[in-house]
Amino acid sequence: MESFYTREDSYPSTAITEPSRASFVSGPATAGVWDPRFQHAGPPSALLARQMMQHHPREGFRLADIHVDILGPVPVAGLEVRTELIRGGRSMDLLQATAFSADHPDRPVLQARAWRILRAPEDYPRSIGRRDAGAPAVLPDDLPAGGRGLSAIAEAHLGGYTEAVEWRYMEGAPTELGPAFVWGRVWIPLVSGEEIAPWERLLVLADSAGGLSLPVDTSRYRFINCDLHVALDRDPEGEWIRMNAQSIATPGHGGIVNNELADVHGVLGTGLQTMVAAHLG
Repeated sequence: MESFYTREDSYPSTAITEPSRASFVSGPATAGVWDPRFQHAGPPSALLARQMMQHHPREGFRLADIHVDILGPVPVAGLEVRTELIRGGRSMDLLQATAFSADHPDRPVLQARAWRILRAPEDYPRSIGRRDAGAPAVLPDDLPAGGRGLSAIAEAHLGGYTEAVEWRYMEGAPTELGPAFVWGRVWIPLVSGEEIAPWERLLVLADSAGGLSLPVDTSRYRFINCDLHVALDRDPEGEWIRMNAQSIATPGHGGIVNNELADVHGVLGTGLQTMVAAHLG
């Protein structure tokens, strides 16, 4: 596997207020664990972030927050991404990117909005709240080489995405149900010929939080996300991302997945997924 996507065509806008379009070929590595015909939501979420970051980037600004809505299964097929500015300002931009499958070019399958904000001054007062300070006590090099890490899913497809990432567990295990405390890294670029960017690397992994921390037997119950929301107070550094993921389900109501995100320097933000909790059939 060389990359998740290969760039096909690009139609950049001439001004920040004008939409841009780009098309990509989806590679085998995008295939998800539930059904090899459809993509794991991590890679296309990262692709939407890439397009928003590249939409007329502004000096001194950074992507701070992204909310992805999964509008339907994303086929392992060509994707067109349309990116636009929703609201611009002196200190913040609200961007939107929408993915359309080549199989159904008029029906969106994934949509994301992100805030691109002015970077805080270097002398701004530091505040960490109740967060652990400093680098994590256990680093990925302290752990044995890991593997696919999503085999608790009944009849999981163990090709595609699962071969493009590595997981190293501190708590939990691939075959266990329940919370997971795990380091992950991505083996391949998001787009062919490009080095994967920090935000892209994190988003490829973050959508797996619900699968890593499954609370139920997936041969009897559904527990799948309809969105992914990630907010970071600083940019990730290095190839490893630590995820402290826990799934919560309340009978008669629904479910969520909370995910504390960190790199080798410490905690950097949080992820949240809204889960559909139901019986199969």
